[in-house]
Amino acid sequence: MEVDKELKSIINSGRIPNAFLFEGPAGSGKLKSAIGFAQSLFMLNSSYNNSNTNFSTNLAHPDFHIIFPIPNSEKKAENSCDFYCKNWIEYAVSNNLEINIKGWNDKLDIKKQPQIGINTISTLYKKLSLSSFALGYKVVLFWMADRINNEAGNKLLKLVEEPGNKTVFIFIAEDRGSILKTLDSRCQKIYFTNKSGATFSNNDFYENLFSELTRNAFQAKSNKESLANLVKWSETISKLDREEIKSFLKYSNEIFRQAYLNNIGLQQYVKFKSSFEFNFEAFSKYVNNKNIEQISGLFEESHYHIKRWANNKMVMTNLAFDLTKLIQM
Repeated sequence: MEVDKELKSIINSGRIPNAFLFEGPAGSGKLKSAIGFAQSLFMLNSSYNNSNTNFSTNLAHPDFHIIFPIPNSEKKAENSCDFYCKNWIEYAVSNNLEINIKGWNDKLDIKKQPQIGINTISTLYKKLSLSSFALGYKVVLFWMADRINNEAGNKLLKLVEEPGNKTVFIFIAEDRGSILKTLDSRCQKIYFTNKSGATFSNNDFYENLFSELTRNAFQAKSNKESLANLVKWSETISKLDREEIKSFLKYSNEIFRQAYLNNIGLQQYVKFKSSFEFNFEAFSKYVNNKNIEQISGLFEESHYHIKRWANNKMVMTNLAFDLTKLIQM
């Protein structure tokens, strides 16, 4: 894997930055590479036991700190990653370090979206103020760093700017745009791509939602009933978990992109295959040079607003009605 070669080269150079950003889509192996990189750093410590081959399965090391999104709680003990750490490690290891925020929410059995807040960073300050247990590197891994809220990000910035001797931060993110820009600018970027080389996988549930949306959006100009159906569609999808809505928006944007590729004769790049009676060939004819950029922008903007906790119903209703104009261009 090219990324692992790049990380090995950094280790061998002896010039190791204090902050990294591992950026890429789900399923690209970011966490697995981060764990491997952390182990390589610990092996530079003269007192580290090189025979400890279980680090990737137990993530146990006194100088390894894991930060991840947690639900907000009024109970002080529960408002810390330490409270959930055993569950997170169990979830990560049992899934071979290929995990996502939805699976973590399911593991916690919560509906509210977890975040990395200021209490977590305050706790980290105390941990990093202590001397390294092994007299070598300390590694702080932030999983889903795009969930660091602004207050926590500003406090964390001071740590990253003045990290102390041999302290390395590894931020793992799928959406770099959500990370505080001043924090992002202090990281060396390591880019990951989907390991299979594919950027799309079919999803029957999302396909049904997409088919209903596009069919009614296309018919809305001549059929008032379709407008009512779009309102119902918006009400239905707005009741989904925010992560589900965001995933659907990404999925839909990719179908539009593939429809455009199909329309301009680049069928070799099209991976979408309908599981139902969705006529992709006929649909593709309506995705062209006149509307593809605006449609893509519409879905990206909607994704941004959902991510920023805008009202689900309002965002999805606006998307549905705006699409009725764009799909007819």
